[in-house]
Amino acid sequence: MPMHIPAQPREALRPQTIIAEGLLNPRGVCAQDDGSLLLAEAGSGLPDEPFSGRISRLRPDPRNPGAYLPRETLAQGFRAMNMQARMLRDEIMGLSDIALGDGRCLASLTDYVEGSKLLDLQYSPPEPVCHSRGNLNALCYHPTRRSWLAVKPDTNQLVEFRPGQEERVLVQLPELEQGQEAVPVTLVHEPATDAMLISLFSGELHGDPDRKGTDFADKAGQVIRVWPDSGQIERLIDGLQLPTGLALTPEGDVLVLELCDRLQQPLTADWHGEPRHGGFTRFTGRLLRCDLKTAQVTVLARDLDTPSNLCVLPDAVLISEGMGLTGRPLPTPEGGVAALSGRLRRVGF
Repeated sequence: MPMHIPAQPREALRPQTIIAEGLLNPRGVCAQDDGSLLLAEAGSGLPDEPFSGRISRLRPDPRNPGAYLPRETLAQGFRAMNMQARMLRDEIMGLSDIALGDGRCLASLTDYVEGSKLLDLQYSPPEPVCHSRGNLNALCYHPTRRSWLAVKPDTNQLVEFRPGQEERVLVQLPELEQGQEAVPVTLVHEPATDAMLISLFSGELHGDPDRKGTDFADKAGQVIRVWPDSGQIERLIDGLQLPTGLALTPEGDVLVLELCDRLQQPLTADWHGEPRHGGFTRFTGRLLRCDLKTAQVTVLARDLDTPSNLCVLPDAVLISEGMGLTGRPLPTPEGGVAALSGRLRRVGF
């Protein structure tokens, strides 16, 4: 039986700090051996900044443990695509993830114009080593297969890459119980089983035209375990609300982000810049820790603004926050207005 997220899981909120602000849709974060961080930023989404995606480095502050020096740009000029007109929600696509494996560091880039690709960061500027079509939402190295695996939310597939070879579809994910698309978001290799864990966002129901952009089934998100060799799929966790980021702790517990607690105020054609949530209720995301042995669920952080990606450190986890059109006004829980801005949050274990 899958582990089910209870209506009110216990809270054990951890100390947290903001380690970087003013980011342009931060996505995947990768920790290097020297303690520095590599960060993929999808870009601003502004119409006059179509190539604002960038790859950044954050070096640890030697005088302040747990803090980082100001961001450095390693590479820039990557396409950023604002998907508002198509989805009626605040989503920017472009650079999506960074992963280490086999002595290489690759970044995934979604580009519907020139084609999506995996970029090798050993080169300056980064050079494409694999090509794809569609949305490459996350990237992970599989140590046993010695290949790079990604999920594609527009085709609901687990795919495999090897530099110099064609993309290979490993698993086609089936529709969910109410007929909605699975929409995989993040994947992580599970050493204990050699399988992949994948978070499923759960697509729109398309049952009510008046709810376009927000017509999602409540708490229909899942985490599944997928074996690439056989294609076997096992439901691991269910009852999640729009799960995004996924990671494993050193103890084998599953960390999973929920993007928000509900949907409202899509960015329809008549939107002219007034404060709106933009589909996802802002500042309502949370970080869950799921103990698979005891089925215990714990909330480690809440009130997060559209969290998307996780990076596990020895004593903390990093969360990418702030999806959407940079600078647009957001309604705050206190009834005020704040400008949309990306940030990295550090949450201690």
